[in-house]
Amino acid sequence: MSDDTFDVNFTASMIRFRPGALAIARAITGDRYDAEDAVQTAYLRAWRKRHQLSDPDAVGHWLATIVRRECYALLRAKKKWAEVPWESRARRESLSNACDPAEVVTAGEALSRVRRAFSRLPSTDQLVWHLKVHEHFRHREIATILHSSEGAVGARLHRMRTALREALA
Repeated sequence: MSDDTFDVNFTASMIRFRPGALAIARAITGDRYDAEDAVQTAYLRAWRKRHQLSDPDAVGHWLATIVRRECYALLRAKKKWAEVPWESRARRESLSNACDPAEVVTAGEALSRVRRAFSRLPSTDQLVWHLKVHEHFRHREIATILHSSEGAVGARLHRMRTALREALA
């Protein structure tokens, strides 16, 4: 295969896998702008190293790995794990505007329990949950992103719901 043909095929693969790459990045970073930055950086890195790819059929896995690594590098650079997420601050502000202090305490405790239970889930489960609940992906789309089957995605979601239900009981 000539270099020009390889580049055209590689570019087409990058375009085809971009929605999945963005979904992975958004699930990891929790922010669509950070996700865009991570995917852009990952795609630039992938383009520069495209000739190191030994199996052209593995482009999707290769890109997903680069995207994940870029996301974690971005989070480390921003020291995001030490900051309070923006949505938490917004929720806290809305709770502070509530009238009944008992409601504030109850809501805060429930939110903390949900976060703790969710953080105990494996990262792949968290990604599946994010894609299903927040991004509204179908089981088939999630299975494609994770290179899995629809049944495995459904089973994973069922196990997560059960685990979260038990943790919150």
